[in-house]
Amino acid sequence: MKKFAFAPLAASLAMLLAACSPSASTETAPPLELSAGGGDGMMSCMAFDPAILAEMPVAFEGTATAVDGDRVTLEVDRWFKGGDAETVVVVAPQGLEALIGGIAFEVGGQYLVSATNGQVNYCGFSGEATPDLRAGFEAAYGG
Repeated sequence: MKKFAFAPLAASLAMLLAACSPSASTETAPPLELSAGGGDGMMSCMAFDPAILAEMPVAFEGTATAVDGDRVTLEVDRWFKGGDAETVVVVAPQGLEALIGGIAFEVGGQYLVSATNGQVNYCGFSGEATPDLRAGFEAAYGG
């Protein structure tokens, strides 16, 4: 009776599985891009409510690392909902911060941002990371 050598076969199989199986890769998710929109100077705001915020599909806290013309790059410090990218790019036409609830992004500033359909939400649902806004995000998404 002939003996079959399993060791070489097992080693080959292990190498094949290692090459084909998903591994803990160092790849990161591409940046999420959001629009700050063109804004509507006639828009009105609803009162801030954590229950309404909780329904918004994208929410994160981030630090502005670059402000270049109409593009703001934020390094994500924490995802509350809807993402896994390490950075978010917000296309924010200059002058928009003058509209109701607009955000004046500055490098080094920390911001809490929510978005719906790829558009940043204003009127208190996004803004500088103040203790009050942070408390609202914590209430909406749990601490």
